Amino acid sequence: MKKIFIIGAGQLGSRHLQALKNITIPLDINVIDPSKKSLDIAKQRYDSIKIIDNNNVSYYESINDVDSLSIVDLVIIATASNVRFQATIQLLNKFSVKTIIFEKILFNNPKDYSKIHKLLKSKNVSAYVNCPMRMMSFYKDIKTSFEGSRFKYIVSGSQYGLVTNLIHYLDHISYLNQNSEYTSDTNFMDKELIESKRKGFYELHGTFQANFKNGTQGFINCESKGNSPIIIQAFNDKVHFISRESEGKVLIARAENDWKWEKIEFEIPFQSQLTTILVEEILSKNSCLLPSYEESMKIHLPYLDSLLKFINSNSDIKLDHYPFT
Repeated sequence: MKKIFIIGAGQLGSRHLQALKNITIPLDINVIDPSKKSLDIAKQRYDSIKIIDNNNVSYYESINDVDSLSIVDLVIIATASNVRFQATIQLLNKFSVKTIIFEKILFNNPKDYSKIHKLLKSKNVSAYVNCPMRMMSFYKDIKTSFEGSRFKYIVSGSQYGLVTNLIHYLDHISYLNQNSEYTSDTNFMDKELIESKRKGFYELHGTFQANFKNGTQGFINCESKGNSPIIIQAFNDKVHFISRESEGKVLIARAENDWKWEKIEFEIPFQSQLTTILVEEILSKNSCLLPSYEESMKIHLPYLDSLLKFINSNSDIKLDHYPFT
């Protein structure tokens, strides 16, 4: 049986767990979370899927309670960002791991990024970060229309969690752009620091601008009021698309078709559906479409550094870590 760990059984972790029930390969699954309540909810969600499976599923409040195994095939680390570094260290100190999928943002401490990068290399662990827009059908199909070009990428919406979701859009631009080198511009960010629902974390509103080395620009906007849905659009001299994910629709126009708009149905899969695909790919091919840890680290750090500097320059609090998750 393939051995899988899920570390962190909260909202995302429990969805990852549900996805494993759809996989036909027999799995030995260990779910680890210090909260018994989270473990109970995760178990309920797993059991609620009425599929007969051949998996063994065990639940633990500490990784130290898990028997040492020869090799763990895949680990999904879905903890909050402030404990993910320590969870990763504990994991790799005790187990030999083939592949890790990290949730994001990755870590709160800037120094942790390079420490984990070195550790993954020394332990020969393949690692990816869960930015799944690269996996979605339309975005995969449209990629060739942007390769090698300079383009504009604009996101608009309200109250959707700008800082939390920035990594998705910056990763998507990097994917379309085939280059992840950029500088950040926070001149159009709102100065008010918003307390997150999770204690000790914060959010921001306004417009974040990313200027890529080849001239591509990203403008990611999140308004502080209203309920405007997220709209994503990107355009160059060949193509222009407007993605309305909440409606499952994309408008696209191409220069070769005299810029006539065409409507395309576009299904956004649930995380549980994406995880099923991911795990099957990793277990069968030892690879997947997600960004590697190294690539995602390079996308994380410029925007997190700029937001930390922005907060320290525009609020009464002074921080030495990223207060985001």
